[in-house]
Parts: sequence; structure tokens; C-alpha cells
Amino acid sequence: MEILKLYFGKTLYYKRLYFGISQEAMAEKCCISLRQYVDIENGKRLPSFKSLINIIIKSGIDLDEFIKEIQEEGYTPEDYKNVKNN
Repeated sequence: MEILKLYFGKTLYYKRLYFGISQEAMAEKCCISLRQYVDIENGKRLPSFKSLINIIIKSGIDLDEFIKEIQEEGYTPEDYKNVKNN
């Protein structure tokens, strides 16, 4: 899960740099709070599903490219049957 947080945050950071805007402006653009945006960009948490959709649409994240990057970094889907709930 950590790789997803880190790489989604990195992707969002580079999108924000591309737009040349502040974290506050990017949060507003993505329809999420500044605190939520900062935590996501810093890899501290993943967005809720609704926020994820807003972020993808508003920032123009290419999901195919994102998936390719995380797979290259070693991410593999977890088998939910073998994952312990803590």
C-alpha cells in the first residue's frame, strides 16, 4: 500500500508543478480540502474513491501511465484472501 501512496503523491506533485500552481490552488481544482491534498501529495494517505475520481479528472492523471510506473517499481496486486486485516 505504501508504494501506492508514494507514487500517487509523486504523480500529483508533478501535475501541480506542470500547472504551476500552489497546493491550495490544486486542492481547490481537485475539489478536496487543503489538508487532504497535502497528505495525499506527501504520501501520507490515499484519497477516498470520490476524491480519487475528482483528482484524476481535474488533474488529468493518465491512469495507464501511473499503473505502468508502479508496476515498474515492483507493485503487484495483493490477493485479498491472504491479506490480514489489522
